[in-house]
Amino acid sequence: MLKKRKVMIKGKTFVVVWMCLSFLLIGGTDAGAASDEVMKEIRALKKRIEQLEQKLSEQDKKIEQQEVQIAGQNTSIEEIRKIKDAIGGLEFSVGATSVIQGTVNNDRNLYKVPGIDEKGDDADATYSVDIEITSKVGDNGMALLYLEAGEGDGINSEAGGLTGANADAPDDDADVQVSEVWYEHAFMNEKLVATIGKMDATRWFDANEVANDETTQFLSGQFVNNIAVEFPDYSYGARVSWYPTDLFELHMGYLEADGDFEDLFDDNFYIVEFGLKPTIGDLQGNYRFYAWRNSGEHTKLLDAARSNKSGEGFGVSFDQQFSEHITAFARWGIQDHDIYAVHHAWSVGFQVAGGLWGRDEDMFGLAFGRAQTTHDYRDLLRDAGFGTTPAESRLEAYYRCQLDDHIAISPDLQWVEGLAGSSNADQVYIFGVRAQLDF
Repeated sequence: MLKKRKVMIKGKTFVVVWMCLSFLLIGGTDAGAASDEVMKEIRALKKRIEQLEQKLSEQDKKIEQQEVQIAGQNTSIEEIRKIKDAIGGLEFSVGATSVIQGTVNNDRNLYKVPGIDEKGDDADATYSVDIEITSKVGDNGMALLYLEAGEGDGINSEAGGLTGANADAPDDDADVQVSEVWYEHAFMNEKLVATIGKMDATRWFDANEVANDETTQFLSGQFVNNIAVEFPDYSYGARVSWYPTDLFELHMGYLEADGDFEDLFDDNFYIVEFGLKPTIGDLQGNYRFYAWRNSGEHTKLLDAARSNKSGEGFGVSFDQQFSEHITAFARWGIQDHDIYAVHHAWSVGFQVAGGLWGRDEDMFGLAFGRAQTTHDYRDLLRDAGFGTTPAESRLEAYYRCQLDDHIAISPDLQWVEGLAGSSNADQVYIFGVRAQLDF
């Protein structure tokens, strides 16, 4: 007796059978329509897959390009590291200064004042660029390279007189010059410091906290350094400074007088300065006293046959804080009367920090000075047909407005009487503005 087989349909087989039965039941026309829809979806899916494959291909190319760029950046970074290692601990300081000044009431001084070569009131501009590079050498040494460039004499030829209207005027043709290059070494825990090379003596001598920088403080040369000291221009030499205590310091300098690097020990400039630095509470004072001698050849004013005269003199430079915001200064100097136009000169003034009115980085300064002319110079003026006066007087006021960390604008006003020591000179007013850019 044959047994009937029970057929079991499971899983996917069941689904296939069910679809076939459905197809048979629905009929040919509906099956064709369903088949067309399926084909459309398949074609759309295929197209989408092709698009995705194309995008993946493009993405692979971008990845390859980025890998090339990253490899190049890694190379650049490595090069930068090599450069940084090469320059070591170099520090850079860059400053640019531009000054515009114009005169008022200087029209007729062409005929009344010696040394003026242009008629009438005038407005002139100057600019200068300073680049200072320093580097530590070992634990106790430092090297410095100082570069300068600029153009323009400003109005010094019209209203400079004996004391100068613009100490920042380079009077140059924009050539870059190596102004200073020297090496400095500290001994005895920095109590003794020595420097040798091409240098500017005023970097260490006749300093002043209020009147010592024509790019940020007063513009007139009378309020930058002592005009009764014949400092040499940038020249080869050496200086030694001793700092035994916080109260006392001693500086000695020996430089070539004419800056030509020839016959270094024939014509020289010598200077010795000692300073006291008392502190009253939190108020700092600096009192500097110095004597100098310039053994370069000088011609006597009234005896051109005598050209082997040396110059010498004495000077002081004081500054003292009177409050957190107010600091005053005084400067005086005297030199030989028979070879210099100025016998002695003095100046006084003060600066007020802008913190007093809520502008911490601003500064106001006011100064007055007189340059006393020598008898021999006045004799020369009279021989040339000019009237004489005992001194040239100059007043200067400025306000430095610090716009941001890098830019400062300083309106500046000067008044001059007895220009170049002439009694017939008209009083001159000088209006100016200085722009300072620091990096």
